[in-house]
Amino acid sequence: MIGKALRDPAPPPGAAPADDRLLQALRRMQGAPGRVVLRVEEAAPHRRKVARALLQEGALAAGGQVLDGPRGDLLLVGAEAGRAERLRRLLERLVGPAGTLTWSLEHDGAALRDYAEGAPAAAPCQAPAGPSLASLDGHLAGLDVTAFTRRTQGPNPGGRPAPRFLRLEPDRARLAGAMGLLGGDADLLDHAARHFAARLLAALARPEQARALLGAGGPARLHLPLPADLPTRPGAGAAPGTLVATLPLAAAADPAALEASRARLEAAGIGLELDGLDAESLALLDPRILPPVLLRLRWSAALAAPDARATLAALDPARIVLAGAEDAAAHRFAAAVGIVQVEGVAA
Repeated sequence: MIGKALRDPAPPPGAAPADDRLLQALRRMQGAPGRVVLRVEEAAPHRRKVARALLQEGALAAGGQVLDGPRGDLLLVGAEAGRAERLRRLLERLVGPAGTLTWSLEHDGAALRDYAEGAPAAAPCQAPAGPSLASLDGHLAGLDVTAFTRRTQGPNPGGRPAPRFLRLEPDRARLAGAMGLLGGDADLLDHAARHFAARLLAALARPEQARALLGAGGPARLHLPLPADLPTRPGAGAAPGTLVATLPLAAAADPAALEASRARLEAAGIGLELDGLDAESLALLDPRILPPVLLRLRWSAALAAPDARATLAALDPARIVLAGAEDAAAHRFAAAVGIVQVEGVAA
């Protein structure tokens, strides 16, 4: 592990003095999953100037710190892996493919320690299984939809087999694992989730895959991450109340567009749900300004605080779906405020 590798480093014979700033930066980021060190080898002054500017601009999006390396090279330490890979491709146009190198902070502790001590740049360890940026979409297309779909249900009272509602959504944790280092990039993970949401909708149109996803009997109501611009035809959609499109809370930032989406979905018999409310967002916005749709509220103990309770009291509890209710405290809270749509049982 990098923590052990960076502790009390012993410089290799004939090495240059250790770069304290680099060692300090590596110690701060030791073992960080999904974070890397991007190296650009020593280059002619005009190319070095451009490379530094690109690294500094890249750090604004990818995170990390731009430092001078011990051999006249340039480093971006602590960048998100996916964004660093995109930046590396850009830098390769400047210095050539052999002029860049990426180390994993999680896996390349020994190589980074030796390099910071002045040793030649060693090749990184074999990266965890996962695609390159160029092959990401092809890699995602080869993953099984059922295996990477998270099924969460709101059980029916009385113990009836079919759930009151079933939520199908991309399993972001599993997707991140299947993406290797790229799974640490929030933007790329969002891209992968959108890719799977589209495939999920297509899979439900195939009887065999639909049975695997929905289970025996099927739910009374199905929640899916449908796109806001889903093509619909009035009267040709689902039976009213059986299908709910889940959109992110950020969609409420454009009330006119959201209302247009709601009306279009409603005409096709599809309900609407906004996902993203939690204790923190309740402190920043008045949920009464949101349209009269279902609201997915993520459970945390902070919801039981007086201010959050007072804000929720202004809402019809029938509109609220409590997510992540996997402990007794969450269920006590739901009962206390009258929320009956509670999810938390992974089917």
